[in-house]
Amino acid sequence: MLKRKISFVTYTIIITALILVVGISCLLVIQNNLMKDDMNLMAYKKLTQEVAQIRRYIVYDSQKKPHIDDGFYDREDDPDSNEQIYVFLQGNDGEILDGEVPEEYADNPDISIRDLMHIDAGKVKYFAVVRQGRTDKEPLKKTSKYKICVMVSVRDIESNYSELLYKSYCVIGIVLIAFVIYAFALRKLIAVPMGSLNRSIDKSVDNLDFTENLEYDGPFKELDMLTDANNNLYRKVHQELERQAEFNANVSHELRTPVAVMHAQCQLSREIAEKNGDEEMLESIEVFERQTSRMKGLIEQLLQMSVMDNENAVIAVEDVDLLDAVESVCDDVEYICKKNLKFTYDLKPTMVKANMNHIVIVVNNLMSNAVKYSNDGGNIHVSCGVKNDSYFISVRDEGRGMDKSTKEKIFESFYRGEPDRSAEGFGLGLSQVMQIARYYGGIVDVDSEPGKGSLFTFKIPVNAE
Repeated sequence: MLKRKISFVTYTIIITALILVVGISCLLVIQNNLMKDDMNLMAYKKLTQEVAQIRRYIVYDSQKKPHIDDGFYDREDDPDSNEQIYVFLQGNDGEILDGEVPEEYADNPDISIRDLMHIDAGKVKYFAVVRQGRTDKEPLKKTSKYKICVMVSVRDIESNYSELLYKSYCVIGIVLIAFVIYAFALRKLIAVPMGSLNRSIDKSVDNLDFTENLEYDGPFKELDMLTDANNNLYRKVHQELERQAEFNANVSHELRTPVAVMHAQCQLSREIAEKNGDEEMLESIEVFERQTSRMKGLIEQLLQMSVMDNENAVIAVEDVDLLDAVESVCDDVEYICKKNLKFTYDLKPTMVKANMNHIVIVVNNLMSNAVKYSNDGGNIHVSCGVKNDSYFISVRDEGRGMDKSTKEKIFESFYRGEPDRSAEGFGLGLSQVMQIARYYGGIVDVDSEPGKGSLFTFKIPVNAE
């Protein structure tokens, strides 16, 4: 079972995108962890410095209750700092003795003594440092102690990293823009030239024309090597096709005269046998004459195909009325048809510039093919005219039809379909029809299903010359 394949460019872009996503995600995670550690360290330094400062401004009343001196608030603020630091004194019973308490934390219970803690006060989160305070330097009872609390909001600390985050996101944006440019450049430098090469190759294969070399002027050596390899293959295939065409032409010309002589001798022998009344001899001569006639037809077909393969050959064209040409051939086919078939027509007067013999060959081959594979009592419908900027000749039969694999091969030279089909013909008729269509820049369409007959449509563009 074949796996679904994607283009090299798409695969490269996907892998690169995954690497970028994983890399950026890892960097963001690492940066976030480092920022958290650094924020904790920064908060701890700021708060411990503030604790050291406030100890110098703590005074006591007559009852030895601590207060914060006004001089603490008259200090000059640090110009590089934009944090609002809350400092307050709290008694052992949780009572706020003095200082400024965050509004979100005013109703919170007592906090324990710690170096650094995180406090969640509803919508706002805080860093806090709590130290033990004393009324003097001598050991006192527990009731004479109090706590120095210093708090700062996490958001204020994070604001110091806003510039770093902004630069980080700018770098990520630049990387993403560079990736988009890289993807477009990769597509332009690889996908577009490869698509052009593939279309050129398909066109050459469809038309069996390997005279035009492929071109690649991009920067990649591998694509240049691939183009050169295809051009070398083109040259070899073209040489083989030329040798084959030359061989067919030479053999056809060499066989034409002896076959014509044999055919003439058959006619002469027939006359002699008829005069002598030799029935057995007449039967033998009829078999021999029938086979020489088939051989003569094969040679004529090969000669006609050789002429069309020759690029230097000049084929005369004229104004041909498709109605007259199709009607005359169909009359002949209908006259010699030995099957019980019904012929219907939809022929419109249509003038086309073409070689009259080519049109006759096309109609004769399509009609012969329809008659050959039709069952007794069937119907053959023939039509011609102009549709969608194309001249067309179509022949529909109600015969056995064909499957998809057969449709892909019927235009190959000497292909005769199923082995159990009629032994008549050499398998050149449809190949010749397709060759004529391509000569005028056209195509032959086939619509067929097993048991439902076939529809052959010969089409050439209106502007064909």
